[in-house]
Amino acid sequence: MGDRDGLLIPVNKLIEFKPTRLGEFALEFAKAATTLSGLPQTEVRERLKQAAEGCEDQTSSGKAFRATLLILRDYVDSGYYPLSQDGKVFVASLLEARNIGTAGRGQALRLLYRQARSNALREPVHRKTLDRTLDIVNRLDYRPENSIESLIEGAPDLQLTVAQHGTQRMLWRAVRSTWSMTPDASAPGREVSILITDRKTPDTPLGVAQFRNVVPEIRCRDSWLGLTSRNSDGGPGGYIDRLEAGEDQNERLRATSKVLRTLLAAVNTEGLPELGLAGGQQQAAALQLRSASYRLAYNDARKNGKRAEARDLLAKTKRAETAAELSLGLAGLAACIDAEAPVKLLRESAATRKLVDAGLRKIWHYHMGFVALEMSVCGAAPPFGPFRLGKLAAAVAGSEVVLSAWGRDRPLGEIAATVYRPEVRALLPNPGPLVVFTSGLYPGHSSQYNRASSGGRRWLRIGETRGFGSFHIATDTIDAIDKYNEAADGYSHITRSFGEGASARFRAIGRALSSLGLPDLRRHDTRRPLYALPLVEDPGAVLLGWAEASNVVGASETDLANEWWERWVRPRRHALAQLAHQTPDLLDELSGLLREVGAAPEQNEQLRLAL
Repeated sequence: MGDRDGLLIPVNKLIEFKPTRLGEFALEFAKAATTLSGLPQTEVRERLKQAAEGCEDQTSSGKAFRATLLILRDYVDSGYYPLSQDGKVFVASLLEARNIGTAGRGQALRLLYRQARSNALREPVHRKTLDRTLDIVNRLDYRPENSIESLIEGAPDLQLTVAQHGTQRMLWRAVRSTWSMTPDASAPGREVSILITDRKTPDTPLGVAQFRNVVPEIRCRDSWLGLTSRNSDGGPGGYIDRLEAGEDQNERLRATSKVLRTLLAAVNTEGLPELGLAGGQQQAAALQLRSASYRLAYNDARKNGKRAEARDLLAKTKRAETAAELSLGLAGLAACIDAEAPVKLLRESAATRKLVDAGLRKIWHYHMGFVALEMSVCGAAPPFGPFRLGKLAAAVAGSEVVLSAWGRDRPLGEIAATVYRPEVRALLPNPGPLVVFTSGLYPGHSSQYNRASSGGRRWLRIGETRGFGSFHIATDTIDAIDKYNEAADGYSHITRSFGEGASARFRAIGRALSSLGLPDLRRHDTRRPLYALPLVEDPGAVLLGWAEASNVVGASETDLANEWWERWVRPRRHALAQLAHQTPDLLDELSGLLREVGAAPEQNEQLRLAL
């Protein structure tokens, strides 16, 4: 902020926070909001939390009031400050300040992540885990100084361990807890956690990584693969540009159409009318009506506690939805094949693009659990950051250990196994892992992935995420949201039952925010860089039916270690070692965290907002 005393936030960046459905609590909320302006952020969040905990009213209005207070608290934890003026409440994001700059914005995010982590670690379950991890590290033969000296001499005897249970998992958690991010938590879908060590000092972690299922809708990623018609940002990318770059556009259109027909032919037709494999908009319309009726019946069954009936209706809903979108995609591709200039048609016709996008989306939904991995955690363990261990952690993504642990011929997921008949795997075989994705934590370019490689494969920056997610929404907020949704709708939206998928929590949060008339807390205003590590020449071409999948073999631990050490360590190994010796180690960091979360929350410096 330079010499300025406050943050200059444009008035048009203020977001009105105007809750509805509060009933008799509306006046109480207005009174509470007027007392927050001018307080330090820590005191604001504590007052909101205490007010929420003090509300024991079990009516729908009482649950709405409690959820509203916690949502506002999470806004404060996410870098917003509440302002009250003329009876209205606004939240102002410090990340929107004109005088904060790129570096200041990055620093602010670091502080926000750390604040969110500290708040979460104060919860008894996380505090207990932190105690256990410190105890385990103390009991092991933890010798970071030996590892530092060994890295001066040469590359580590790299060992990548799948850390799902026992001591390895606790060591993994110990490293993960030292980062300024919320604590480790399980998520729906597949998860592979990797502990990075040197066999010469096996009880001293060098770094960690984790891989999970990718989420469905990230526009820049999908356009890079060619699984959406065009780049939503207006730049190059998407199915249209890929199509135009080919020598025979009709051949490519027919190949993609064949993929859609293959999937449509394999849909389980129980509860559906007979399907024509040519697809078409008329067939899609009939299926959409069928799907809508099943969805209404499903909601009623859930409200009435008829679980078996609800499960059957949800399966039929998803079959109808899938068949409808495949039919739309085939209709769009057929129009392109019949056109004299298919690329021109796609560029000029929004209706045709919408049809094609529906089909491309279903190709991605079928394949994404097999072919793509999300690197959700990647980084060095203290004190090895100065050794650029983050580069080695990034290289782990292309290792044979990770690809084998993820699996090359995994069975269909529960949803796909209900939507499609078993023979779909023979009709459209799983090509195995084709690409790894990850994102940086902060805006701009991540130094961890810049020029990083894995066995000769390079990480590529492919765009930016759009700034949506739920990582910054606290557990007690989600619990309050679910209780409000259940009171409003008659059933819980967040379950682990079939069909809810990894986005159930995301959807439930959105439903509550919409119902309460609140701004979308899921939009966290952090545009992160997105990276891809292709494991084959062109992953998108394989999915679109334009290329055959080759047998992907991952890099060996020895090759990764040597490649990393020669490129990033050897030229400056003595200087890097000196920095590492001066850096707090894992025991220091864990002890510091326990001191931090064991004491009363520190009073943050009060933000002075100049509007």
